[in-house]
Amino acid sequence: MDNRIRMVREALELSQREFGERLGVSRDVISNLEYGRVQPKELVIKHICDLYGVNEQWIKDGNGPMFSSPPRNNKKLEEAVSIFQSLRPEFQDFALQQIRQLAELQKKTEGLDL
Repeated sequence: MDNRIRMVREALELSQREFGERLGVSRDVISNLEYGRVQPKELVIKHICDLYGVNEQWIKDGNGPMFSSPPRNNKKLEEAVSIFQSLRPEFQDFALQQIRQLAELQKKTEGLDL
């Protein structure tokens, strides 16, 4: 589980300090969790899942997708939404069409080694 906690933090592009502060724990606690020096308590696991939209089954045993809902602190998503909102409606339509095409391409290529 320690590796999956690190994977969540890195996916969110947060430092150990930032990740811990939002959970109400110190950087040292996060470091100890990530290096497997201590096992996370059930309350910490639930808080990570609630705060960051992490799939509880995934964090416990690696099954399923990492996120059960879009993470609230995803910097890339926030940037994309901000840019999208600044576009004129006709450019929003075009951007949305491109995103749909990328999603289709990803679906078609999943499982292929590119």
